[in-house]
Amino acid sequence: MSASDPERRRVAVLWVGALVLLLAAVGLAIREEVVHRAEALQQAVAQTDVLAGSVSAALAFEDAAAMRQDLSALMRNPQVAAAGIYGPDGRQLALLPRSGADPAPARIAAGGVQHMHGRDVVTQAVAEQGERLGFVYLQTAPEDLPEFIGRHTGLVILTALALMLLTFMTRAAARLARANARLNEEIAARAAAEDALRQSQKLEALGQLTGGIAHDFNNLLQAIHGAFELILNRAGDEKTVRRWSQNGLEAADRGASLTRQLLAFSRQQKLETKPLIVADALARMDDLLARTLGPKVELVLDFDRERVTVVSDATQLELAVMNLAVNARDAMPEGGRLTIRSRVVTLTGDALLPPGRYVELRVIDTGEGMPAHVMRRAFDPFFTTKAVGKGTGLGLAQVYGVARQAGGDARISSTPGGGTTVSLLLREAVGAQAPPTPVAQPLETVPPDLAATVLLVDDDEAVRGVVRGGLELRGYKVLDADSGEAALALVSEHPEIAVIDYAMPGMDGAQTAESLRRLMPRLPIIFASGHADTAAVERALGGSATVLRKPFDIAVLSETMTRLLTAEG
Repeated sequence: MSASDPERRRVAVLWVGALVLLLAAVGLAIREEVVHRAEALQQAVAQTDVLAGSVSAALAFEDAAAMRQDLSALMRNPQVAAAGIYGPDGRQLALLPRSGADPAPARIAAGGVQHMHGRDVVTQAVAEQGERLGFVYLQTAPEDLPEFIGRHTGLVILTALALMLLTFMTRAAARLARANARLNEEIAARAAAEDALRQSQKLEALGQLTGGIAHDFNNLLQAIHGAFELILNRAGDEKTVRRWSQNGLEAADRGASLTRQLLAFSRQQKLETKPLIVADALARMDDLLARTLGPKVELVLDFDRERVTVVSDATQLELAVMNLAVNARDAMPEGGRLTIRSRVVTLTGDALLPPGRYVELRVIDTGEGMPAHVMRRAFDPFFTTKAVGKGTGLGLAQVYGVARQAGGDARISSTPGGGTTVSLLLREAVGAQAPPTPVAQPLETVPPDLAATVLLVDDDEAVRGVVRGGLELRGYKVLDADSGEAALALVSEHPEIAVIDYAMPGMDGAQTAESLRRLMPRLPIIFASGHADTAAVERALGGSATVLRKPFDIAVLSETMTRLLTAEG
């Protein structure tokens, strides 16, 4: 064997080793591509889950504006090429595509995941309480060739350098170690994401519990409200009794406002856009805000006295302010001051908004502030600087959506260490009038020709007592029942109208109404409930349900009954 043989063997070994390592590098590139596609698909599925969770109310009430708002929020993600919402029959209801997106299907029959033409396509059913409400559709944008090349260029260059320097083994080992480290980080991140999912499920359960507590609390409020109303209407000239009775009614109304907010935060309240005065809508939140902020944060409410009407959903506006207050509290761990201020401003020459008058609602904190790069992305959906499990990144996106829904805009100004100011510009609704605050009406006896027999169904004895008393004072004959089964047994008494509680053990209000309608098809029915789920009520009566929220005035109940009886007659 010549002297060159060891060198040849060494070169051969190096070339074989280089070839083996090159094949290993190619395999690693393929694996990374598979992992990249799996992560992209996982992100698409997660975004579809979020969209499905946010559109259930819009699908339940066929709210096209809310659907477009949810899709607009999702389309802020540049990786989404198209997003759509479909009805329970699979028919397309709303679609937002980008230029160049593949055509979305006109109908969807089932959920699923596909990868076509470099795009991930995810469809998912939206269901609530076991009932399918519809489908959501998401299509991702295909990866550009420069991005694909850019993701693998480093690997190609490192492989070439390793072959040239014949040190590929060392570099490949280091690269493999880094890949293992990344894999461990991904495993840890996935475990954290699973913990966050479990936490979100706990919060969802807490929201359902809040809804149940609010229902029971509303029953108690109805008993208090009705008792005080009876005292007020029977007091004569007893001024002291009247004063305390009025105080009791006002206390019940404040409790009712609190339960409405609790129901809104449990995500069961129906979206309702109507004219309102911002200061009036937010002034009722002072106790709830103070309790949320805690003793370390000083709350200052500074509302303009000029009563300018805007069109918005009062519950969503309150929720937006609550989201901002929670963010401000988290930015002031050592305490500080939160100021909520409203002013009427006139805009001319604004880059985004048309000229006109706007209500500017500012939420100002003295917290840590935020750097410019964070401030620029603050309204992006799913963007959050909080730790995993501490925030969804949807709070400020909801604030932005409320402002845009009201014909305005949301803006942020902040500096590190200098606090943060979030401004909501809500366009004036010219010609719209906010409804006046309802007041209790004095007792009026029902005319004899309208004094009807009322079937009163409620599982709460105190509620039945005060409602029955109020109706009897107005000349009605009342048949009361503590359950749906007991109500059906009273059909032989020929009631002319029914007042039914919704949430009851055994047969609930919707089931009771359906059974009564089968026996008495022309029987007018009023639902009186503190529960927030009105969708089942409307489905039970084909969208013709008359609903009164507890606590209500007996006078309002009497007027509603008179109206229904007159129409039926």
